[in-house]
Amino acid sequence: MGLRKCQASAGAALAYWLGNPILNPATMVFMGFVLGWQWVMLRLIVGVILVFGIAYLANHFIGAAERSGEIEESFVRQLKTDGDGSLWLRWLRELWQMSVRLLPEYALIVIVLGAARAWLFPQVTADVGNHALWIVGMAIVGTLFVIPTAGEIPIVQTLMSFGMGAGPAGALLTTLPPLSLPSIVMLARTFSYRALLFITVAVIVLGVLTGFVAVKLGF
Repeated sequence: MGLRKCQASAGAALAYWLGNPILNPATMVFMGFVLGWQWVMLRLIVGVILVFGIAYLANHFIGAAERSGEIEESFVRQLKTDGDGSLWLRWLRELWQMSVRLLPEYALIVIVLGAARAWLFPQVTADVGNHALWIVGMAIVGTLFVIPTAGEIPIVQTLMSFGMGAGPAGALLTTLPPLSLPSIVMLARTFSYRALLFITVAVIVLGVLTGFVAVKLGF
């Protein structure tokens, strides 16, 4: 949101949003020791495609004004207003505005997703394996659910110990970090709906493909 308020291009802001979690170096190292370095290589390849490819293609699904960084005039006026006063006053004002705007909707969505998670994950048993429907389902679930940084690693490790195959695991490792329903909702005022829809569908598709690749390579 800050990048867009400073009139950064949509492609650059999208690349930052997606790259920050999925290409996190510390997470990669953690994953290598816990799940194996073959997962790191697969995640790295998919992450590069997502950050440098999908974010670039997303520019073709948004308007010219949004693509160049010429965002709403209200944002520009707010940016000029934020320039008044000391650094700490501007920082506190921005923190307050973002907290009032984002925290309530974030908390509500997380509560709803938490209730769904309590129902969904106990369904993972030894029968899951590498069924195609579970790969697709986990790709969708991973795109919507919110987790802390590197939280996908213990989640996948635990589910695999319950019998989940490499296919659904690969889908989760690809889709859990970059997006979540709360982040999509909170950025609905910053990016167009077309851009957000394209990014969401792209992450799901990449998650499904990652799952099938993991099965094919015998992870």
